[in-house]
Amino acid sequence: MNQHKMAILIRRAKISDAEGLAKLYLQFWEPHKVCDPLIELKKELSCKNQLDFARKDIKKKATNIFVAAESNKVVGFIEVLIKKNDACFKINRYGYINACVTDKDERGKGIAKMLTEHALAFLKSKGIRFVRLNVYHINQAAIAVWQKLGFKPQSMNLFKKL
Repeated sequence: MNQHKMAILIRRAKISDAEGLAKLYLQFWEPHKVCDPLIELKKELSCKNQLDFARKDIKKKATNIFVAAESNKVVGFIEVLIKKNDACFKINRYGYINACVTDKDERGKGIAKMLTEHALAFLKSKGIRFVRLNVYHINQAAIAVWQKLGFKPQSMNLFKKL
């Protein structure tokens, strides 16, 4: 394990992490807003409105946000949910990775892997056996990371403007 990885701590997000999360939210939305009109925001992205979202997300009981912190600076996060499946299915709960972002200046250092491993261990500790996520087809770098971490393509969402 290299020195850099040893300096990164993966832990549950705290309210004091909201500003760091807000900056990462901005990095997350930037490439996605061009490919999906359903997530086009009503107002311009700003650190202030993303800060409000970050504080709300951290406080939500159903949302589990884990951060990668290096010297108390948030350099990545992963947001994990436990979702209920319809009652007619054998598997009644599954994990869902809602978002995973590594600061653009910190990519390529294994942070997404560390966050994902932590999130998967958390889900496993809650009795979860399966996990899903969604990734946009334009985000080839993320697709490569997820596949390297053992995720397999399962379905395809199609879209049409009327």
